[in-house]
Amino acid sequence: MRFIVKYKSQGRIYTKAFNAHSQSALEQNLKNYMVLSITHRASFLESFQRRISTKDLLGAFYELKLGLKAQLPLQVLLENIQNHCKNKTLALRFQKALFALNSGKNLAQSFKEAGFSDFVCAMLLVGQKANLLQEVVDIVILRLKNQQKNQKILTKVMLYPSIVFFVMVCVFLGVTLFVLPQFEVLFSGIDTQLPFVSQSLLFMREVVLDYGVLSLALFGAFCIMLLSTYKKVESFKMRVDFLALKLPILGRVLYDFEMVQFLLSFFWLYRAGVSLKEALEIATKSLHNGYLQHKASGIFSVIAQGVEIKEALSVLFDGFGAQLLSGVHNEIGFLESLEVLLELYQEELKTHSEALLGAIEPLMILILGALVLWLALGIFLPLWELPLQMQNV
Repeated sequence: MRFIVKYKSQGRIYTKAFNAHSQSALEQNLKNYMVLSITHRASFLESFQRRISTKDLLGAFYELKLGLKAQLPLQVLLENIQNHCKNKTLALRFQKALFALNSGKNLAQSFKEAGFSDFVCAMLLVGQKANLLQEVVDIVILRLKNQQKNQKILTKVMLYPSIVFFVMVCVFLGVTLFVLPQFEVLFSGIDTQLPFVSQSLLFMREVVLDYGVLSLALFGAFCIMLLSTYKKVESFKMRVDFLALKLPILGRVLYDFEMVQFLLSFFWLYRAGVSLKEALEIATKSLHNGYLQHKASGIFSVIAQGVEIKEALSVLFDGFGAQLLSGVHNEIGFLESLEVLLELYQEELKTHSEALLGAIEPLMILILGALVLWLALGIFLPLWELPLQMQNV
């Protein structure tokens, strides 16, 4: 790693770049100098490092949890995690966090400067304020485990249609670009008019050859523009996220996923005694859907106006969730209701994901079958008419 060191020597201040495995190793090498500051400089290749998986994060936070139980100093703990990380990008993040911690910042600020998610940083900040750092790390681990589980469910749901779609595109391009030209000369020798299926197949081949690259470029530009608008225009993002929740079956899967994320954060924080405002802020940050995040962000202001927490939260949940919360009469009952809701939405996520997969599978098979039938009829129908023409000749 590369560091910019400002040090004083013979009454003058110098700035120089050094390479070292870690900040502690660099400090050991510079112990004979009067070091004023050490700044980590990110290398150009950092942006090309492999992504951080949930599994990598889980391993790091498990080590953080064990270190906190052993009451190790945070500096020693972060350096150990950095040295044990196999993922270079994650190791670099912990290196940055260690550097910020050594510069006098608290753990939450250090993690934020290192590039960890707002949710993790907010959790650590609450843990430091309430002296519940170990409990908060447990909650982060629970959320990561839940996220990993949900990712597996969504991957399972999307993997099959993605593979089928890829096969469809490959089959279509393969037939139109390599197989169809062999029959096109033969088709031109047939005096009678070609069947509609064959004409449509030849037309699609011309479209692919003449406008395929242009269409692909326009589609890519449209997707980039759409994504940019989604990220920059809040009203557009809200509208898209709202419509996504209204999609048949898939919308329900997305809603269940968001509710699990929200409840997993809010339930554990609230049960640990974290203030209601901080718990709601952290839980809201765990939501990805802009529409639901907007609704959740207004819950505390409604509570501050005198509305009961169970009524304020009911705007976020569906009929059953609102009904369950309406029967709450005390703090213990409220916590039990939140736990029941968490278990319910976890089960609903699994059920609706399986239902979505069950609905997608026959649909994709039907579409693939229709594509194969179209290609087969487009090629072989004229060939079946060819013997009749030869007899007439």
